[in-house]
Amino acid sequence: MPSKLSARARVFATGQGRKTDPVDAHSVAVVALRTKGLRRIVADDTAAALRLLVDRRDTLGRARTELVSRLHHLLLELVPGGAKKFLSALQARALLNTVRP
Repeated sequence: MPSKLSARARVFATGQGRKTDPVDAHSVAVVALRTKGLRRIVADDTAAALRLLVDRRDTLGRARTELVSRLHHLLLELVPGGAKKFLSALQARALLNTVRP
């Protein structure tokens, strides 16, 4: 829906052009019913699948960052002098093997 059409309908309907959700929804519906030749939008399954994959990747990235942060915090408590800021999994394992309970 072209935004100019819905804005014009909103101004003519209310006389003010105030943009609230109910008024905006009504103006979009009026324009959709009265305007011929508007292009129909079809849901794109590929875009939806990509959006899900991106969300999952972001969630995994945040979980990894949180896990690394927790591990680093624990190493700071266990190892005298702490641990270097950037550790690989192998370096963290080697460092943990030096800690005696």
